[in-house]
Amino acid sequence: MSPLGKLTLALIGLRLFGAEGFFAGMFLGHMLIDRTHLIVSLERRLSIIDDNIRLMLPYKYYRYYNRLDGNFWGKIWGMLLGGTLWGVDGFILFFIVGHFVFDTPKSHHATRWRKKFDHFWDNHWGKIGGAIIGFICQSRIILFCGVIIGFFVDYYRMENATLIPIDSIRHFWKGINPLKLWRHSKEARHVSFIQSMAGLAAKVAKADGQVSENEIRVFKKLFVVKEEETSKVAKIFNEAKKSAKGYEAYAHQLKEICADNLELQENIIDNLFKIAVADGEVTSQAFELLAKIAEAIGLPEGNYEVLKGLYTPKINNPVIQDYYDELGVLYNASDAEIKAKWKELIIRYHPDRQQAKGASKEEIAAATAKMAKINLAYQEIVKMRSGK
Repeated sequence: MSPLGKLTLALIGLRLFGAEGFFAGMFLGHMLIDRTHLIVSLERRLSIIDDNIRLMLPYKYYRYYNRLDGNFWGKIWGMLLGGTLWGVDGFILFFIVGHFVFDTPKSHHATRWRKKFDHFWDNHWGKIGGAIIGFICQSRIILFCGVIIGFFVDYYRMENATLIPIDSIRHFWKGINPLKLWRHSKEARHVSFIQSMAGLAAKVAKADGQVSENEIRVFKKLFVVKEEETSKVAKIFNEAKKSAKGYEAYAHQLKEICADNLELQENIIDNLFKIAVADGEVTSQAFELLAKIAEAIGLPEGNYEVLKGLYTPKINNPVIQDYYDELGVLYNASDAEIKAKWKELIIRYHPDRQQAKGASKEEIAAATAKMAKINLAYQEIVKMRSGK
């Protein structure tokens, strides 16, 4: 779903302002939507809508709905946007575009196109932005200068070059730009995030004694480190594992990256818990360090307590454990695994299905009660994991 912002604003810009609006809209869509957490938030909301539809839908319609498997939001996007902007022709055309671009996750060609399209914009948005400014101003000189300046911007981002005083410019831009676009540089954020997580992972692993191979293996499984970053990350990890103290600098860096993104804050602490539990139960020293890290990155105490409960022995959390037992999943299962299990149980115990199989009234009543427990367990787990 990553090119959603670019395509949406580009089409609106084309309809309202012509070619200039098309290119400007695509640039703004990439910078303000596709490279921020807005896309993640939108996908989460669509997932919630999907959950509510599944809860309310009768079984005879549910099985048809289930065949769609959630891959219809792209077509809805195409119908609404195309129909609003270009009438019937737009409705048909962008219904097809929405299907092939967004609703074909198993299509090798569509997936490769989305990746290449986003990769192109990520690597060249400086040059593209400079060219668009010149194009809108209808000035060849501005277009030429914009591309040259954009080249240096892209070169600095991708190669960490120092040919121009970019740090001074960045700090000045940070102070005057309310959108703070510099903070959303995907490449810089990724490198900083991985390095900070390596430092904290080493601190957490050291908190319960010696750093083990299991803990290192879990870190490598959780985080994909690019080949050119491996030596730097390894150096940070080896330096940080010497002592459990000195976590503050890494936590401060992650707080800057997270800003107010609660989901990312929870993901950081959850991954650190997975590293801490790699050798068995989380020790009291690791719990203490993780609580300090959670506070340092700005995670609310209540959200931390929920995550802590997931990695606490079962006997201490009987209510929470009951919800996971009802769905038949482990407490550290991913959100996708839990949702898939919930869908499976809905199909298995749906009262309409039992009736279609010729079940007795008692069996249908039992299935209805079971469905209620399943839905309650799923809703409570989702609520706990979202921190609401």
